[in-house]
Amino acid sequence: MPDFLTTYAQTQPNKMAVIEDRPDRETRSLTWSELNIQVNKLANVLLASGNVEPGTKMVWCGPNSIGIVIMANAARKLGVTAVPLNYRLSDDEAAYVTDHSDATVVYVDAEYAKLFERIRNQLPKVNLILVYDGAAPSEMDSADELMSSASDQEPLVPLDREPGGTMIYTSGTTGKPKGALAHVARFSRTRCGIACSYRVFDGGYLHHDRPAVSQWPWRIHGHRTSDGTDCCFTAQV
Repeated sequence: MPDFLTTYAQTQPNKMAVIEDRPDRETRSLTWSELNIQVNKLANVLLASGNVEPGTKMVWCGPNSIGIVIMANAARKLGVTAVPLNYRLSDDEAAYVTDHSDATVVYVDAEYAKLFERIRNQLPKVNLILVYDGAAPSEMDSADELMSSASDQEPLVPLDREPGGTMIYTSGTTGKPKGALAHVARFSRTRCGIACSYRVFDGGYLHHDRPAVSQWPWRIHGHRTSDGTDCCFTAQV
């Protein structure tokens, strides 16, 4: 199936896709077309780096922002597994999750780049650290600068490549944190008539993402049925 963001960029390019309204920053927004352009630029930066392939783990660290939305969509298009890292973790905790996840790429808000400066020698598997929304420290790369000269065309990946998933780490209250991998499967339409993309979590939990007209994302939660394709839904925006 075509990528849902690509489809929205083609069918309603000028409608609002995402709004960032953080208390300490100027409000920013992107239409579906503008979002897709930025996603393609980051995806092409990652491809050109030679550090991503299907199943590659990519840690991201930072507050909710447009930069995170761009990264999540780029990872999905490339078949890369995104690994969210809590920016409130201690240095040792952040190093453990990053290394344990087998991440080879880190994508970090400039505000938290110093965290990775401090733990860099504990991350032997990481080959690339991209810093967004600000200046990159030495031995790291500026995602903003690389994206400014990158192609905005759809990344060249096989049409049958599976979309990237997400690996979410537990809190570790009873031991070391563990990663829960969310696999992505896609179906064209649900019984209630809503076309969705499905993230199927181990244990039978479903998280459905469908872009709404003016807000991203529209989250629809449910539980997997015996055949794995049909659910009862409650929606929240």
